[in-house]
Amino acid sequence: MPSPESLTPMLVAELVGGIYEAALDPCLWQRLVDRIEEIYPEITVALFSHESHLPAAALTVTANYSEAAMRDYAAHYFSNSPYVDFVPRNGVGQPVRTEAIIRDEELFRTEHYNDFMRVHGIGHHGAGMVLEREPGGWASFSFSDRRNDPARREHQMQLLRLLAPHFGRAFKLRRTLMEARMASMASQTVFDGWMHAAFVLDRERRVTRMNHRAEALVARGGAILLNRFGQPCSFDDRCSRALDLAFAACRASADAPMAVQGELSGVMLPRRSGGSALHAMFWPLAAAGEFGLPSLPGQVLLVISDPDDTPPGAVGWIARRFALSPAEERLADAVIAGVPLNEAADQLGIQLSTARTRLKTIQAKTGCHRQLDLVRLAMSVPTIRLG
Repeated sequence: MPSPESLTPMLVAELVGGIYEAALDPCLWQRLVDRIEEIYPEITVALFSHESHLPAAALTVTANYSEAAMRDYAAHYFSNSPYVDFVPRNGVGQPVRTEAIIRDEELFRTEHYNDFMRVHGIGHHGAGMVLEREPGGWASFSFSDRRNDPARREHQMQLLRLLAPHFGRAFKLRRTLMEARMASMASQTVFDGWMHAAFVLDRERRVTRMNHRAEALVARGGAILLNRFGQPCSFDDRCSRALDLAFAACRASADAPMAVQGELSGVMLPRRSGGSALHAMFWPLAAAGEFGLPSLPGQVLLVISDPDDTPPGAVGWIARRFALSPAEERLADAVIAGVPLNEAADQLGIQLSTARTRLKTIQAKTGCHRQLDLVRLAMSVPTIRLG
């Protein structure tokens, strides 16, 4: 059996780097496991995770472990493995030899050895360690050799000791990333359920995230486009400049409380085909974070409503729930759709002062002290589609 590579600083650095790369990209765990098998040719390497005492497909990476062995292990033999039984008693990140878990004479009498390890050619001269142990499961890393080569086995233990702290940190990073991704997926699901198209913009007005309605709006290309820099714009240069100015004003006012800012302003975006214009509104993402979106410094939320494609139900539900009068409901509908208050007053044939007074009444009835709160309330109402 060939001698393993020397544990040079370059080799250890390569493996440590591979561990952290795999924590960021799970597809790279296989490359790491294959590289370790190159160090110990013909060895069986297994990186397993178990959840609720069952093998988990989320992290099962092996070398020289046949598909038949994996299938049999998952179907039955994990349940009678003496090594699995030892996991609760073994400290996380503490390498251990297999003979310290179960002596050979005891192992040879077990079903696990006779019907699984021998059948699939898995050696019993091994070493391993627990990488992570949580209430819902655990993960382990192990070697299995067919020959009991003392020098080679000591080499494996040395490698495990060197890699143990890095595996521990990498698995904490992996867990953090998984939780962040799950939270992001959850917030994206809510984001996609909004009744209006919404874009998250960075400091340079470039789109970093959008919901399904925004994607569909851009794909149609009838009113809103993304330029070569990934910035939303209109086919009408005048409206594009208005978007630039509104974005700049939003950024400039990001530190001012929304209650002081007063009425939300918007930009009307014409359609190429004519018809009702779209309504665009900008908010600092610090305020829009109240919608459940993650916020980063300088980000802005752009919401575009289409008066010809607004799901029914939200404004009507608010009107019934908070006893809005028909006139108040019409104004609330316009405000929620993104129509600037002065334009909403013109559309409804009332004075701007009347619209402001009516909006204060709506806010008092709904408990929404800002226009942003009223829009957020409407977005929180489940969408109802007819037909």
